[in-house]
Amino acid sequence: MRGVPTVHLDAANPAGALPGAVEEPASTITAQTASRIFRWLCTGHILVWTLLPALLYHNAPADSLEGLAWGRMWQPGYDKHPFLAPWLTALFSDLFGTVGWPIYLLGQLSVVTCFWAVRRIALPIVGPVGALLAVVVLEGVYYYNISAITFNPNVAMLATWALATWAFREALQRPDLFRWVRAGLFAGLATLAKYESAILFVVMLFALFALPEGRRAMRGKSFLAGIAAAVLVASPNLWWLITHDFAPFHYAMDSMNLAQGGLQPGNHASAQARHPYHAPLWFLLEQIGALLPMLLLYAPFVRWRDRNFSLRSFDRRFILIMAVGPILVTELFAVTADIKLVARWGYSFFSLAGLALVLFFPPQLSAARWRRFGVLGLALLLVQVCGVCWSILVNPWLSGKPPYTTAAPRHEEAEFMHTWWYERQPGPLKYIAGDRWVISGMTAYSDERPTPYFEFSDAQSPWMNEADLRRDGGVLVHKLTGDGDRDDVISAIRHRFPGLEAETVTAFAHDTRAPVPPERLWIAILPPAAGRP
Repeated sequence: MRGVPTVHLDAANPAGALPGAVEEPASTITAQTASRIFRWLCTGHILVWTLLPALLYHNAPADSLEGLAWGRMWQPGYDKHPFLAPWLTALFSDLFGTVGWPIYLLGQLSVVTCFWAVRRIALPIVGPVGALLAVVVLEGVYYYNISAITFNPNVAMLATWALATWAFREALQRPDLFRWVRAGLFAGLATLAKYESAILFVVMLFALFALPEGRRAMRGKSFLAGIAAAVLVASPNLWWLITHDFAPFHYAMDSMNLAQGGLQPGNHASAQARHPYHAPLWFLLEQIGALLPMLLLYAPFVRWRDRNFSLRSFDRRFILIMAVGPILVTELFAVTADIKLVARWGYSFFSLAGLALVLFFPPQLSAARWRRFGVLGLALLLVQVCGVCWSILVNPWLSGKPPYTTAAPRHEEAEFMHTWWYERQPGPLKYIAGDRWVISGMTAYSDERPTPYFEFSDAQSPWMNEADLRRDGGVLVHKLTGDGDRDDVISAIRHRFPGLEAETVTAFAHDTRAPVPPERLWIAILPPAAGRP
């Protein structure tokens, strides 16, 4: 049809592009324009998803504040995750001297780094226009925008998985020492982002043995050097795991076996109660639901009769394995091990989903189709922004509940904590102990940054032990929820820490005008040992 250019894949490009590249249609976007649009896309993405939470959120999200509390301890490992995301959270917050927008900026930098890596993978396969399309449709997946506001190990994986996949493909095609070491370095960073990266490594291992290029690339010392580079980068955390009884793996096993009662009281119960755990089939449906807006964005470019499911080239086989492999490995593991899953564990699975669409459903790149795509994209962005505004400004009025943790009164609680301590104790406040989600926020917004002692547990606070708290004293905090068992919990705390003073129950209003119940905290002072009878 005249005026409707078609993408040609796996065909030699007369302009000299690699086999399988897009034949650039002169009547639509040029390669130079595609590069410029990509830069504007990344800039706009960073601005929108950094400024929006900075304007609307009273506090950073709970996961980010937990990461900040971890990161400021500068440990090579923590009770749930490796150190990359916590260290970056602390670094950005301290570098810019505030808690809030630097964390949101960090999350979006991780996203655009992922976009950059996906584009680098796509360029030699589908050309500049196809690469642009493979990236921009990812804006339809909420993992890459709304959810990325909360910088945590999941968001850090977006960047590290994409970089590792790009470097892995380069090493398979040209397996020299430099490329294998680079792939190993990024694989090591992925390990330091989250242990879930083991899923990526399983998929990579399958690709090595399933693809002829993979079997060839494993020959020689370069491949071994890449493995050594990965181990070297991850070695600080690996050593920490050995010396701390592999604590995060106990946490992971407890998490995944919730249905069988694997979670033991007193470990991470408060953390796990925050996430809904579902059967593998439901997890799969949740991931499909997350991809639906992306499929809607891509719809204007598709003609079903032009589908191309050929696997005759290396790139087609590679992209299929890397795009589908993570979800298949996860589902297979969940079914065989009889575990339940959390939707957010699919965060980093879909960075190559847009490229897979471009490859297997070649787009028709007419100007009219681009216009329809632009309208859909702007409409989706408006829906996403309105959704965030709705959750903060409107939903509390309808639900009678505060808007997640971003309206929690952590600033006010931190101020009260200091006032309560200094009115009664002459020395500095060194420690705060109790509910991890409350005290991580209180220490984040405290000028003095007292050391947090999560859940009164040495295992959850490997940077200190209970003897430190007993020696120097501190503020003890417990969140009251009205579930009927708090008196017993507080009695247990009193029994464990005799000599408590200045016990009080104080209510703190959430940052919303909606009539929602305040947050109620039981707060007490444990004086330093020298001041106790």
